[in-house]
This record gives sequence, structure tokens and C-alpha cells, in this order.
Amino acid sequence: MSDSVRVAVTTVGADGAAVGTGYSPRPIDGEIAALYVNWGATAPGTSDITITVEADDNHPAITLYAKSNSVADALVYPLVQATGTDGAGIASWYVPIIGSGRVKVVVGDCNALAPAVTVTVYVK
Repeated sequence: MSDSVRVAVTTVGADGAAVGTGYSPRPIDGEIAALYVNWGATAPGTSDITITVEADDNHPAITLYAKSNSVADALVYPLVQATGTDGAGIASWYVPIIGSGRVKVVVGDCNALAPAVTVTVYVK
């Protein structure tokens, strides 16, 4: 079974310096299968974005995607490097990210737009 949540971020402030934060309407719980980042047509190339799953009492915050100075729409399949029992990374072995909590999308260095970006997170 799969699920998705959508986060639209409105930015406020001066052109090139506008900021905004958006949250998923409900928490996610599971394997992050993909992210679709869809920038507004007039978002400037100076825009930055960070997508995380928020921390709570039982789970750490997890960064799913971060990109600076780019408004290229993107379909992303986020993975993390696998680790051995000693905590050391295993070369060339990557695994899906497991997330539990609200998705948070932070945009900076943008223009004032509504929305500046819409992010869809697909969860298995």
C-alpha cells in the first residue's frame, strides 16, 4: 500500500529574500519512496529548499532533500548509506529512508509567491 502527502509553501518578503515554511496536513509513517518538487513558474533561481521529517519524542529529524540556488522541478528517490553493526558506512550500499512524523518544507531566498513550491511525498 502507498500513500502521499502534499505540502504547498507560500513565501513572504522581498524579492530574492522571501521565506516560507509548510507542513504536511498529517504525519507520514513508512518508507519514503519518492519526492516530487514542483516550483512555481516565477520562482527565482536563487531559491533554496529543505525537506525534512520533523523530530518528535520517539524519532530524530530526517533530512530528505536539500537544494540551494535551483528551481528545477525534480522527482527524487532519496536513499541513505547503509551502515554495519559498528556504525561505519558500507561502501556502495544504499537503503530507503524510513520516516515517521510531519513533513516540513522550508524555502528561502525566493520571491513572495503563493505557492512558491509544492512538494509531494510518496510513502510505502
